[in-house]
Amino acid sequence: MTAIFEADQKDRQSLDIDWAIVGPQDEARLKRTQALLDAGTLKSGDDFFNAAFVFQHGGSSDAYLKAHLLATIAVAKGKVGATWIAAATLDRYLQTTGKPQVLGTQFLTGADGRITQEPFDRSLVSDALRGALGVPTLAAQEERRAAAETSARRAPASVSKSPPRPPVPAPPARIFAAKLQPSVCAAIPGSEQLLGRSSLRWIVVGEIHGTTETPKAFGDLVCLAATAQPVVVAVEQATTEQPAIDDYIGSNGDAAATSRFLASRIWTEPFKAGLSSEAYFELFRRLRALRAAGQITSVVAFQPLYDPGFNAGDYEKALAASLIGRVASQGRVLVLVGNVHAMRTPAAWAKPAYLPMAGYLPAHSTVTLDARWNGGSYWACTSATTCGRQSSAPSSPVTVAHGVVMDGGDGPYAGTLNLGVAATASPPKTPSTPAHH
Repeated sequence: MTAIFEADQKDRQSLDIDWAIVGPQDEARLKRTQALLDAGTLKSGDDFFNAAFVFQHGGSSDAYLKAHLLATIAVAKGKVGATWIAAATLDRYLQTTGKPQVLGTQFLTGADGRITQEPFDRSLVSDALRGALGVPTLAAQEERRAAAETSARRAPASVSKSPPRPPVPAPPARIFAAKLQPSVCAAIPGSEQLLGRSSLRWIVVGEIHGTTETPKAFGDLVCLAATAQPVVVAVEQATTEQPAIDDYIGSNGDAAATSRFLASRIWTEPFKAGLSSEAYFELFRRLRALRAAGQITSVVAFQPLYDPGFNAGDYEKALAASLIGRVASQGRVLVLVGNVHAMRTPAAWAKPAYLPMAGYLPAHSTVTLDARWNGGSYWACTSATTCGRQSSAPSSPVTVAHGVVMDGGDGPYAGTLNLGVAATASPPKTPSTPAHH
């Protein structure tokens, strides 16, 4: 067991871990450890402590729960140092089952280098109890988060297309029967040249989250794309929320279905960024109606649960792997995602560069569009605890008309989805916020 643990730790000492190699090795170590547990050969606190670390790297909520139990046994057998791994595995299990962590051991890094502990219920456990488990106080955690965020923004990231570590298993998206019925779609000038390309499978729209206008324009584009044949829609929401999305998309949209949907993590998590906005809820209402009209076969959530070992480039690879793996192999897919993820080339401001999500999609069958507006505002979070309306300068020095414009160059996007208006911030959707009909 000691040899297995040492191999597990050695594989994580590199700054640039190749998960294509380490992932299968983790799986082999987990199976060997399970065999030792089944045989009853693990006896000491050290044995169970080492086994807990192996299962903590198991990549599933069941593995994290077992790791927590193993760490608890290690403490009972006199391994006092196992209190921290018991705390960390509990937090990781909670987050991977759609619940907030309670101790604060899990730190997640986004593609822009921002680090968050959300979802995190800071009120359930006191700092005194954290200290008893070897976990830092909330103030110390915030200092660590801020320092790590500064470091992450400067961290090296690879532009390699090597595959990411396999994501945590998540519920598959429901596939709905589709039979097209007549629908009225708002016109988007210039979209016909895009949608008329029969070889085009992936249409990726990148947005700055938190506007009223972009989710609406995306819904219009979905409607237009689905006039000839049903499409798949992919949204940047946590894969753990797939059952809640399927339940609502497949419903008749009545008050009971809406109430169930609004109780999901999408709308109740403490971190109220643009992905939980009123406009995003209205997009789901639109997608439900399009599904009822036979124009959508699936609405797929593809944001994977984040591995704390990821750097920015790892996360982009994981997004791409999750998107590709969770979408059925046939049909056109329209994707709404943050505008960094929608870039097909490394960002010029990333030093060193990493390849965003869209760069991993097949170039010959993918188009990426940057949603742009004529100034205005959007709703965003500037820290883990501060969210609100943000002002934005116009994307262009001149007023740009509504429509799709293809660039035809080798830039980060193949074209733009111009909203043609000044954007307005869309605040978070809450159960008490009335739906718009």
